[in-house]
Amino acid sequence: MSLAFRPGRSLPVLCLSALGLFAAPAIANGTEDVAATDTVIIIGSRVPLPESEVTAAATLIDEADIEARGAVFVSDALRAVAAFSVSRSGPPGGLTQLRARGSEAGHVLVFVDGVQAASPFTGQTDFAHLLTGGVARIEALRGEQSALWGPDAIGGVVNIITADPGAGPGWRLSAEGGSFGTWSGHAAGLIALPGDGFLRLGAGAYETDGIDVSGTGGDTDGYANRYLAASAALPLGASLRLQGGVRAIRFDSQFDTDLNFDGRLEDADRRRKGDLILSRAVLIAEAQSGGVAWRHQLAAAHTRDDTESFAEGARTVRSTGNRVLLAAETTARFAAAGADHRLTLLAERQRDRLANDGGPGAPENQRRTITADALAFDYGLAAGGLVLSLSARRDFNDGFSDSTTWRAGAAQAFDAIGGRLRAAIGEGVRNPGLFELYGFFPDFFTGNPGLVPERSRGWDIGWEQRLGERASVSLTYFSARLHDEIFSDFSVFPATARNRDTVSTRRGVELEGFWRPVDDLTLRAYAAHLDAAEAGVREIRRPRRSAGAALDWRPAGARWRLGLAADHVGARTDTDFGSFQTVRLAPYTLVSGSFGWRVNETAELTLRGENLLNEDYQDVFSYAAPGRGLYLGLRLRG
Repeated sequence: MSLAFRPGRSLPVLCLSALGLFAAPAIANGTEDVAATDTVIIIGSRVPLPESEVTAAATLIDEADIEARGAVFVSDALRAVAAFSVSRSGPPGGLTQLRARGSEAGHVLVFVDGVQAASPFTGQTDFAHLLTGGVARIEALRGEQSALWGPDAIGGVVNIITADPGAGPGWRLSAEGGSFGTWSGHAAGLIALPGDGFLRLGAGAYETDGIDVSGTGGDTDGYANRYLAASAALPLGASLRLQGGVRAIRFDSQFDTDLNFDGRLEDADRRRKGDLILSRAVLIAEAQSGGVAWRHQLAAAHTRDDTESFAEGARTVRSTGNRVLLAAETTARFAAAGADHRLTLLAERQRDRLANDGGPGAPENQRRTITADALAFDYGLAAGGLVLSLSARRDFNDGFSDSTTWRAGAAQAFDAIGGRLRAAIGEGVRNPGLFELYGFFPDFFTGNPGLVPERSRGWDIGWEQRLGERASVSLTYFSARLHDEIFSDFSVFPATARNRDTVSTRRGVELEGFWRPVDDLTLRAYAAHLDAAEAGVREIRRPRRSAGAALDWRPAGARWRLGLAADHVGARTDTDFGSFQTVRLAPYTLVSGSFGWRVNETAELTLRGENLLNEDYQDVFSYAAPGRGLYLGLRLRG
């Protein structure tokens, strides 16, 4: 399988995206202020916050963690987050969904360098096409966060940051090959510009012959991924800064399908090709007046998702989604009454557009647009060891009912014993998607313009404990209730989308720990227990129990490093869509490892292993998963 960017189609869109937008989403994107430190959570509020001031359960995954686990895809790295469940439909390239705290796959809001990565027409982020190449850090914030970041943030928010100017100017090259006819390569370089400016360029590729997704012994189903990325920051004066970037991903995925509707995949010639372009820029002005530090942002972002599906070599449908987000935001920081205060005000507009094309005269052909405006505020107070936060947001939707979300949090540090208590409560919403509102194939699935947003109210309480200077542990209990869940009703023909009358409940316990017994050895571990049910019936693809650990060993003065990780996923239920009966998916444990041998200051040889126990497992019923894989690579840096 080969895949290349086609200049006639990709480059004009990419250039227009980069040049036509002058600002980025109000979210900080890792290229400013604090990207080089692991003590700040960029999505902790509307402005970056130290971990000690974040009132939500948060997990930070840095480049060393990704390297130790040998994670090629972002979804593999996110397995290390307590109460996060990953479901991949077979081998690389298959639909990959993330569920946080038992929520639905569309209930996690995902940013890549400050741009929403979810498809404008499905409302979900497919993690199948997000590689870890060039990723500097990943932040995961759990719980209802819609008051901070908008619709879809019911289970949490994931922030993927690729630009890391804190690492300083330099370049990196890597290449790897191994099992299943797999090879990959990545390149990145960062150039310092006058002042605090920088220019970062990156490119990468991943390709595999794959496995037979159906597991029937037929032809293998391959996957190819290419990406180009650029980001920059340019100081325009002492208090004015312009920054932004663009990332273009092209993929080509082969897969099997259920030809006779018996719930089992058959060997088939099916293919999906797509282009995902994420672009943003931000204009930031800072000022000091009367003891108040001001920070103003003008922001814009563009997400373009263009996907084509093929059967037996013939194109069946093409869907193009575009999302444009514009925002103006201002933040004031000041001290008063013995406390530090921050207040952020936000005004935002988002427009999603869908174009569906099944060929001349096809019944699924349609063009749709949804526009939403929002007003929000985010307030925080820090006084000694006490932290308070309060956020609220009002969304004005033109295609369905408006919504108001809110969130309140508090934390208190107990320095004498090295502990910290935190708690939060809030509401989140998920808006109907364009396909759910208007359908995608009238003879099979029709839309429902009468849908209302899904609404979840949840709370959590947690304790964080330092155990000396080398260890820490956090324990969190959470509970949430989801109303008006949107589902596909196959009991009627044609099928349609509806809001449920019943309530979905989610509760559980999260445990995360860190231990550095010696300077050169780091251990991280997590565990979670989850009870997620809809009207008393267990939700599919959510394990009751999950746990894992990762080791990162880098002896000082030695030429080698070693990483080892194990992730256990408990038994889950799924649906056999042939009989619409519930089936059980067996538990499994994935063990991965990485080894590096430093040849000199520039070069390192690497050996990486996936599924080292050669587990025979399924994340999704009837979709086969790859067995053991070994990969040899070379890394260069300067």
